[in-house]
Amino acid sequence: MRKNRDFTPGATYHVTSRTNNRDQVFSHNLGQKILLLTLLTAKEKYNFKLHNFSIMPTHIHLLITPAGGTDLSHIMQWIKTQSAKYWNHVHGSTDHLWGDRYFHRPVKDHWDYNSVYNYIDQNAVKSGLVQNPQDWKPSGAYYITQNISGLVDFTPLDRQTYIKMLPAPLSDCHLSSQQKKGD
Repeated sequence: MRKNRDFTPGATYHVTSRTNNRDQVFSHNLGQKILLLTLLTAKEKYNFKLHNFSIMPTHIHLLITPAGGTDLSHIMQWIKTQSAKYWNHVHGSTDHLWGDRYFHRPVKDHWDYNSVYNYIDQNAVKSGLVQNPQDWKPSGAYYITQNISGLVDFTPLDRQTYIKMLPAPLSDCHLSSQQKKGD
């Protein structure tokens, strides 16, 4: 029997969930679009704030605050079920899309929030997918810097502050000189 999950009303959570067998379901645009559409629809159906996210080839990261009366388990069950239905419909499949249960942990304080936020931003960079967080299109960093509203919850002031905190994008010339030094 599965252990019941503990939730604190009003808490913000770092949530991760992996694909079944770590299949690279989200390594291409179609998989990413399915999950982006599912997240957007979940925001319409459930009451929650999505502070940041990153869709990686084999997993997702969410920084999410369910509103009062909204259960994180219901949100995640719906996201995983609907994205699997969309995926299987498009591919004519009945396979499992997601692996085991999702992982979640409450964010402890402001420092922890910033740490998790940065961790989510840096995931695609550390995986070698992009040089800068804002270059990874299926991420909160991209949505905020491009001022795409609806999915990630941010204000104009949040956006200005966020952009100021991002490291300057590395130019092609700078990248070439760094690579030569590393050779």
